[in-house]
Amino acid sequence: LNQGSAVPILAGGRVTGRVGRFDVGVLNIRSKDEPVSGALGTNFSVLRVKRDLLRRSSVGALLTQRSVGQNGPGANAAYGLDGTFAFFDNLSINTYWARTRTAGRSGDDGSYRAQLDYAGDRYGLQLERLAVDGHFNPEAGFVRRADMRKNFGQCRFSPRPRSIRSIRKLSWVGSMAYIENGSGRLETRERD
Repeated sequence: LNQGSAVPILAGGRVTGRVGRFDVGVLNIRSKDEPVSGALGTNFSVLRVKRDLLRRSSVGALLTQRSVGQNGPGANAAYGLDGTFAFFDNLSINTYWARTRTAGRSGDDGSYRAQLDYAGDRYGLQLERLAVDGHFNPEAGFVRRADMRKNFGQCRFSPRPRSIRSIRKLSWVGSMAYIENGSGRLETRERD
């Protein structure tokens, strides 16, 4: 959709599979002009490469390209790296780093996330740092909230009481999120 009008697709194709030790996905779609909303014919491309490491870890790269930007005739591209690293049975680290290139915008165009997750049976802990710069603009995808820095923490205590036969497990969870804009001004604070 573009401004509420359906944009027709001229052609497209997708290929996924394995090449040696790599998972590969390639997607390309060409849309037609849509005169009512003024949408120009656009070529959308996505390339994803991922490699598994050890038993439950992986690293990957992503590249997206849009031949005609949403706000002008120039192209838009996004590229990034990501990783999922599992340690033992309950500990994992998830992370990504990405940047975009948009005609007419320069600088302040990155995003990253680092998340630590311990998901044990009795105890749980999650810590996250997410940053999205003001000009981060992946036009072949979306951004929920631009120009922000998010810090998040969650703790869980889940005992299994042996003295109460009708209850297998109890769970108490507490979390806190603190979100500020790129200037450091508080926008959202949540405690549960």
